[in-house]
Amino acid sequence: MSADAFAIEMNGVSFAYGVEPVVDDVTLRVERGDFAVILGPNGSGKSTLLKLALGLLRPCCGSVRLLGADPARLTECGRVGYVPQVANAHTTFPATVGEIVAHGRYSGFSPLAFWRGDKGRDVDRALESAGVAHLRGRRIGDLSAGQRQRALIARALVRRPDILVLDEPIAGVDAHGEEQVYAVLRDLNAQGITALMVSHDIGAVMREAKTVACVNCSLVFHGPPHALTREELARLYGFPVETLLHDAFHEHR
Repeated sequence: MSADAFAIEMNGVSFAYGVEPVVDDVTLRVERGDFAVILGPNGSGKSTLLKLALGLLRPCCGSVRLLGADPARLTECGRVGYVPQVANAHTTFPATVGEIVAHGRYSGFSPLAFWRGDKGRDVDRALESAGVAHLRGRRIGDLSAGQRQRALIARALVRRPDILVLDEPIAGVDAHGEEQVYAVLRDLNAQGITALMVSHDIGAVMREAKTVACVNCSLVFHGPPHALTREELARLYGFPVETLLHDAFHEHR
């Protein structure tokens, strides 16, 4: 498979905050058009691996390619949409959903980018894509956790990215909000946007992801969820794990 087929390539990547590695010799490739999930227990290096893929951290050894380039030198930063973990600050920030989403047009390379082009049309499209157009005038702090998460996805979509990267997008979201977020992600992926997200929710991953990368410092498994064995899950979590999926979970796939 050619290098152009991959949105993200990581080869022999390791990283440590101190002496002990957090990520150890991980080789991982995410194909364009994939809906990939990095799965693992708390403290397993999932978010660190995501930050390495985005160039927010530099590996101690190994190499990373993001959309065919060194992520630290990717000039077309609008091709990557990033949704970080929801911070509590969002609940008190005095801004509307429309204002939050419009801020997604800002480029770290040029403040003028915020005002360039048809800002209103871009914001309208992003709000519609994330299913929050009806919330445009609402204060971000007045929304449910699921609505806030969809608003942040809309912000990441303003510049029409090729890949959407999400760090624990379902954390703190109730079951109804979770389904709404996943519905948005499924629709975006069907439109051709590559999705890569971090999660520790094995049940959702098994029914939503096209591929899953199981990480606990090193890479335990990478492939389609249905190929993940009980033995590999036990290696991932350190104890036996059983997964039971109802057929209804697969109706949208």
